[in-house]
Amino acid sequence: FTMPVNSDNLAYVLNGIAHSNGDFTQPPHRSIGWSLFLSPFFSLIDSGNFLDYSNMARLISIGVSTSSIFVVYLIGRKFFDSRYSVVAACLFAFLPHLNYNSIQGLSEPLFILTILGSFYFLLSNKSKFIIISLILAGLAYWIRLNGIVVFFIISVTYLLTFKKSRIFIRN
Repeated sequence: FTMPVNSDNLAYVLNGIAHSNGDFTQPPHRSIGWSLFLSPFFSLIDSGNFLDYSNMARLISIGVSTSSIFVVYLIGRKFFDSRYSVVAACLFAFLPHLNYNSIQGLSEPLFILTILGSFYFLLSNKSKFIIISLILAGLAYWIRLNGIVVFFIISVTYLLTFKKSRIFIRN
């Protein structure tokens, strides 16, 4: 936390600062979901020190990756007993890549959280949660461009799962 962010996360933080100041231009080679997510938090900081913004991005990223552990537990409860779901959540929590990406302030923790949320709502028994699942898959695309794959997977899964339902056409 004594060094400012660099590389990709530098561009995300700079775009987040620009978004908090009202500049919403789209960079040509990256999506703006993570920087838009950071911008309300950056508007709370009134500092001329870039390190403050870098540390805020890191703290937000750590918070998001911590909350994704609970979503992994909830998804595990749909398939396993509670003790096995805790094991699955612990295995996910101690992934080295998750910890590295969250400490660096990268967009992957939010990307993972939206994907997990999308699959959680897809596994729900109620068809009205499918819309929330598709919205979260669309947000995953906004956070990282390869989230379009998740949107197609969720769409195909919905089509295959609910094709014999009465409300398939309406949804």
